[in-house]
Amino acid sequence: MRPARLDLAISSAMRPAATPAPDPVSEPPAPQGPPPRRRFALARRLLAPVVAPVAGYARRYLQASVEHELRQAQGQIQALSADLAHTQGLLHLALQQQQSAAVVLQAMAAQLNRIEGHSARAEDHGIRIEGLSRKLDGDIAGLPGVFGPRFDELEIKQRPLIAYDDESMAIRMRDGYVLAPRNLPTFVTMLANATSRGLEPGTGDVLRRLIQPGMAVADVGANIGLLTLVMAWATGPSGRVIAFEPEAVPRANLEKMKHLNGLSWVEVRDQAVGEKPGRLTFHVSDIIGHSSLYALPETEEARTVEVEVVRLDDVAPAKRLDVVKIDVEGAELDVLAGMKGVIAKNPDLAILAEFGPEHLARVGQTPTQWFKAFGDAGFTPYMIDETHGDCVKTNAKAAAKVVSANIAFVRSGGDAEKRLLGR
Repeated sequence: MRPARLDLAISSAMRPAATPAPDPVSEPPAPQGPPPRRRFALARRLLAPVVAPVAGYARRYLQASVEHELRQAQGQIQALSADLAHTQGLLHLALQQQQSAAVVLQAMAAQLNRIEGHSARAEDHGIRIEGLSRKLDGDIAGLPGVFGPRFDELEIKQRPLIAYDDESMAIRMRDGYVLAPRNLPTFVTMLANATSRGLEPGTGDVLRRLIQPGMAVADVGANIGLLTLVMAWATGPSGRVIAFEPEAVPRANLEKMKHLNGLSWVEVRDQAVGEKPGRLTFHVSDIIGHSSLYALPETEEARTVEVEVVRLDDVAPAKRLDVVKIDVEGAELDVLAGMKGVIAKNPDLAILAEFGPEHLARVGQTPTQWFKAFGDAGFTPYMIDETHGDCVKTNAKAAAKVVSANIAFVRSGGDAEKRLLGR
């Protein structure tokens, strides 16, 4: 192994020799030629007085041109900025106008919707108004029918009682005058306070429906003729009314009523109607309309008289009898038994009979027996509502609950039933 110093010496001998660095202080660099300024210094000095002003002028000219161009460019930029700002303003305004237009359009659309809604409602109201107008026209047209009878009622009831003669008072009713005994002030007062339709207004309405002009009818137990008057005007002069009344005082007023009202087609008969012809005791009550062929309660019976009794079959018109009204205070089935021929010959016959459970009990009959007798003769019973004249089917059980009622009997399906029910 060689010593380190020897290696170092050998390595140094083998490297090329380095050029020594110049010393900036002791050795200034050798000149490379004259500096540029010195090379043209004379030319510059000679040309400076001429070139300098030209250069300054050129510099100022170029500078002014540039500044002018800059100012023009700046002006154009400012103009463009102003135009842009104006355009932006216009765009903003247009946007606002568009938004406003949209709002207006929305408002107009809403208004149109409201108008359409109003139009639809107006059309609906128009239809309703038209309907109401038609209804009003109908109501106005119907006013005479509503108020006419009421005015007639007032006019009739305002008429004073008339002292017809020493025995009778004349009282104005719907169909004319009826006469009542002056010695029965309670009865006269009852008639005066009743409506112009009388004491049995519903039964009167039923008779008007059942009876047509030209018909033949019978009033069995006519009394003073309250319903005889109704029946007479329903048949008219071309018809016929036979009124049976065995009691003297009511019959006298019935005769006066006939003549006072000019009812020449009414025939008044001094007879009672029953099952067999002959003469029987007639029980006269102090209460008008309660007299009967059967004995009365002791508190009611005033006296007895002998009267002629006829069968309806023997005295009825031969050709036809359309309606029979029966009010005989418990003797209804006797009348029915004496008119079998009338029932057989008149298939559309209608019978109105007073039903009174107390009267039936007095003569020894029951409601069931009473209704069965009419049912066996082929009739269907309808109870009459005295307030309105409406009729509903009834039977013995239902009718037994009332104190008194008028029952209409008709054959089912016949014309009389249709007229009774207003069909």
